[in-house]
Amino acid sequence: MNYLFRTQSLLLLIVFSPTVTASIFWQGDFETKDLSQWHTSINPAGLSVITECAFDGKYSGKVRLTGDDSFIWKGNKFLNRSEFHHRSAAGNTYEGKDTFFAFSFYLPNKLTEQKHELGYWESDKSWQQMLRFNITGSELSFQESAGKEVLWKLPQGAAPGQWHRVAMHIHWATDPQIGSAEVWVNGQHMGKNFFKNLPAKDALMFTQIGILRTQEETIEEIFIDGALETDNITELLERDRHLIGKKCASAR
Repeated sequence: MNYLFRTQSLLLLIVFSPTVTASIFWQGDFETKDLSQWHTSINPAGLSVITECAFDGKYSGKVRLTGDDSFIWKGNKFLNRSEFHHRSAAGNTYEGKDTFFAFSFYLPNKLTEQKHELGYWESDKSWQQMLRFNITGSELSFQESAGKEVLWKLPQGAAPGQWHRVAMHIHWATDPQIGSAEVWVNGQHMGKNFFKNLPAKDALMFTQIGILRTQEETIEEIFIDGALETDNITELLERDRHLIGKKCASAR
């Protein structure tokens, strides 16, 4: 009888254990040694998989931009870009849904003082960008794409020579009083901001991470790794937390 009780208790612990019920929807950690975890790339000539510097595991994704015209998007010199692309399954970003998403980035060298879009969320129907992260020099900032001013900024949030971690909880809504984006940078809570982040109730939102800038001659690189989409904020914030600030001595 005691054996049966202990067995039943163990089964209950397994069923209700957070580590068991937590779900990882998607990972973009490049441990496949290629870009197969990601969807259609933007200007794939600037993308590669490297082993010189990884957030976790052995591999990371590298974005490299030059002043070459091949990185201009559709003839627009203000869209000099190369990015990794990820989209959730259909319905996951509809009205009232929640997205828990994180990624890590590393800059071998400081970016120029021009604005660079590091990552953003956009609709696949209207191609309307709704929220984004910017890098200017070593400064990281976040804004509603339709807003004129950034919602917050960290002067050293994009300092070179160390891995940074960006995590977010997005509640999708067409109503600016309900839609929200809550962000953590390197474990620091940056607050929760409310705004319209969904252009239509049935919009399929996707994210693109890399470098989007105006055309300039400077060669710039960024490494991306540890991208993750889960069903809960706890796992999102705790997974690989100990790797925040990691340095890569051999990265060039």
